[in-house]
Amino acid sequence: MRAWWQGTRLVAERGLVENVRSRSFSVVTGLLLLVSIAAVVLPRLLGGGPTTYTLATIGDAPAAVVATLDAAGSSGGFTVTFVTRDTEDAVRLAVRDGDATAGLAGHNLYTSSQAGLTFPALVAQTVMTLEMSSRLAEAGLSAAQVAEIQSVRPPTQISVGRVADEGRAGVGIAVGILLYLALTFAGSAIATTVAMEKSTRISEVLLAVLRPSQVLVGTVLAVGAATLLQMLVLATPLVVALRVTDDIGLPPVAGGDIALAVVWFVLGFLLYAFLFAATAALVNKVTEVGSAILPVTMTLLAGYLLALTVVAGDPNGGWGVAASMFPLSAPLAMPIRWAAGEVPLYQLLLAMALTAGTAVLLVSLASSIYRRALLITGHRVKLREVIGRRPVSQ
Repeated sequence: MRAWWQGTRLVAERGLVENVRSRSFSVVTGLLLLVSIAAVVLPRLLGGGPTTYTLATIGDAPAAVVATLDAAGSSGGFTVTFVTRDTEDAVRLAVRDGDATAGLAGHNLYTSSQAGLTFPALVAQTVMTLEMSSRLAEAGLSAAQVAEIQSVRPPTQISVGRVADEGRAGVGIAVGILLYLALTFAGSAIATTVAMEKSTRISEVLLAVLRPSQVLVGTVLAVGAATLLQMLVLATPLVVALRVTDDIGLPPVAGGDIALAVVWFVLGFLLYAFLFAATAALVNKVTEVGSAILPVTMTLLAGYLLALTVVAGDPNGGWGVAASMFPLSAPLAMPIRWAAGEVPLYQLLLAMALTAGTAVLLVSLASSIYRRALLITGHRVKLREVIGRRPVSQ
């Protein structure tokens, strides 16, 4: 076993060095790093600082209104500034021209259609509350009684949407897309490497001193390590930023979702990588790789479309749960469903176990096809030529 692993490690090290030294690897890794950094930096540059609202009034704003809005701003993370105008018409013009978010003139509240409803609603509620307090005091209620009436809490608001957090769910969908692209890219790279080594007879040189299983596992590990490195380059700045700040507009828990995506990449890679390698070993020319790996690519695409439509549309529906548990679609579907925020831990662990178990079975099947097809040259190998053939000694 030790000798087998040493040979496999040599193949993996050779492949990894070639991948890392290639110009395409440097370009793709650099682009991924720039994308990740941009996702952290751009929201800070374009965010424009804290939210500020402006209220225009005739003369100085009432002290009670100023105090109430300032208190609301302190708890809500926004700032309120006040501007004065001489007449009601001037207040209206200030709102129309964009000099003020809202304008308060007597019983009239002027708002702009472009300003949204949050701040005008807050001003209206403030005026109503202060007016109610004044009338209750005039009716003979004590200050304590007025405060008791105003302390009545509104009904508790509970979200009943399909997902617990829309922002986190968006991260899950993005993770699903990136995983699909990463698995497709890694699978194509493995297939191309296997086909090139076979067509150039490099595989024959390797098989003269190594077993077919060593060549297969070493090639898969080399490409997998290179792709995983690129994923870590992409994910690390995002995870760190989510842990230390919320300026990029995503919930901090999304950092865990991104880290979990790396685990799912490893499982998905082990699930599909050996199938890509086995099907690529059937070709005689590199130009035949695309058609040879088409069944594997279509299976991966079907899992991706299932995750993006069924699971993202209804994460807790019956079909969504089934897709997230089925091994061939779980690496793409479960991250999306997990980001919805309502997946029992046992389902996550079970999906991982089923995916890992299926990967082990597929590794055995793919290794058998690979070691037989790799030694057949001169024509494109049909699957029935390697199924049922007498195994080549390992």
